[in-house]
Amino acid sequence: MKKKVLSHPCRCGGKLVEAQIHVEHLGIDFGLRPGAVCTSCRDEYISDEVWEEVEKKVKKLKLFGLERKVKVRKSGNSLIVTIPPEIARFIGAKAQALVSLLPFERGRLEIQVLD
Repeated sequence: MKKKVLSHPCRCGGKLVEAQIHVEHLGIDFGLRPGAVCTSCRDEYISDEVWEEVEKKVKKLKLFGLERKVKVRKSGNSLIVTIPPEIARFIGAKAQALVSLLPFERGRLEIQVLD
C-alpha cells in the first residue's frame, strides 16, 4: 500500500508521509494515532487534536509541568543531581531509597526506584 505524501515538507527538507504513530508521553500509552513521518530524518508529527488529547489526560493525572531543570553539583569525585519534591513524589522516591541508574545513550539517564 502506497503512503500518501503530504504537501508540506519536513523541517529537514524531507517528504512527510501519512502514518500511524505510537504515541506515548510521561509513561502513558495513547496507542497508535494518525500522524506523519519524514522519509529522510524519520521525525514523527502528530496533529494538534492528538496532542490536545494527550495534554488533557496528562493534566487530569496532575503530571503536566513536572519537568524541572536542576544543576549538577560536585561532591568529592561524584556528581550530585537533586530530585525536586514533586518529581520524587511522582516516582515514589524517598530519602535513603535505593535507585538504579541506567545510561541509555550519551546525554540520557534513567533512574528507577527499587524500594
